[in-house]
Amino acid sequence: MATTRRLGDVLTLQRGYDLPGPTRVPGTIPVISSSGRTGFHNEAKVRGPGVVIGRYGTLGDVYFVPEDFWPLNTALYVRDFKGNDPRFCAYLLKTVAVASTGTGAAVPGVNRNALHELPVRYHPPSVQHRIASILSAYDDLIKINERRIAILEDMARRIFREWFVDFRFPGHEGVPMVDTEAGRMPEGWASRVFGDIASLDKGVSYSGAGLDDAADPLVNLKNILPGGGFRRDGCKTACKSFQIPGVNSVQKFPPRIMRSSSI
Repeated sequence: MATTRRLGDVLTLQRGYDLPGPTRVPGTIPVISSSGRTGFHNEAKVRGPGVVIGRYGTLGDVYFVPEDFWPLNTALYVRDFKGNDPRFCAYLLKTVAVASTGTGAAVPGVNRNALHELPVRYHPPSVQHRIASILSAYDDLIKINERRIAILEDMARRIFREWFVDFRFPGHEGVPMVDTEAGRMPEGWASRVFGDIASLDKGVSYSGAGLDDAADPLVNLKNILPGGGFRRDGCKTACKSFQIPGVNSVQKFPPRIMRSSSI
């Protein structure tokens, strides 16, 4: 039977430890910040398994760490699970973190004492183990599918480069190469300025008050990975419908793209 308890009666949160980049020593110990794993070190501060929750940004970023790790001071970690299942506590913190912000809006910082006072639904450890095993099985399946997606995306990039950069598209052996202002390219292909075939517009400005759990997902900077790529879990919870303005500006960019009527 589930009961209601204070979060602080279920687990104890503590602030992480400072570890400037220049002081890190190459190793195998993951360094966990408010945005997840941010590198490695040769020393662990906390024995795994552990749970880390961000102190800054959007409250709700919770990370389960199966091995020993170093939590940075931008995050809180569970210092004491008080006999409860660590993986279940990670799922519990995810629901608490989302509920405590209401809209998932950015907050300046997370007060651990305030978190300890939040009411949570508590289950005995035997039930916790069953809940965690079911949810983790879904998480494992999600990770497998994400790896498959990453492989397919890499294959698509490689095919694009082979066809449209290296010009080794199907049947390229029978297409002569000709000299153009943009360099040598297959006969029948043409170069275009990017602005002639597409236009770019700025994203929509929003505030925390515009977020709504029952509306559409909002793509933001958190979705964009360093160096390119898309992070699906970076979406805000949801966003109310905004009046999308017309094209604010259309710019013509020097980079050219190649098109062919034969592909």
